[in-house]
Amino acid sequence: MKTAAYKQRSSGKQVATERAGRADVLKVSFTIAENSIAKTGDKTYYVQVIDSKNNVLGDKVTTSFDDKSLTYSFTTNVKYENKSVEVSQDLPGKDFAKGTYFVNVFDKAELVSKSSFTLK
Repeated sequence: MKTAAYKQRSSGKQVATERAGRADVLKVSFTIAENSIAKTGDKTYYVQVIDSKNNVLGDKVTTSFDDKSLTYSFTTNVKYENKSVEVSQDLPGKDFAKGTYFVNVFDKAELVSKSSFTLK
């Protein structure tokens, strides 16, 4: 999994930045590995981005799985056909705070990947 902050230029080009004041968008990218015994079909992954003040960014939607609840930033739908799939999605925002951000990817209630990055 790879996460980073980007500044959006007027031309549409995105330039990586480590400065909180310049960041316009957070890009979350991850790869779903090839697995011959996994079921094929559409899969929904729940992505949670947490800032340095422990706030969930983005949509802030809460959903429940059995007895667990999850507040997430956005979902991404993937058509999985037992081959490696690259997934990339942007989380636009403004006034990002300095500090460490944590990114978690869930398959329903199960944490499947996590990452962190720091904005100065």
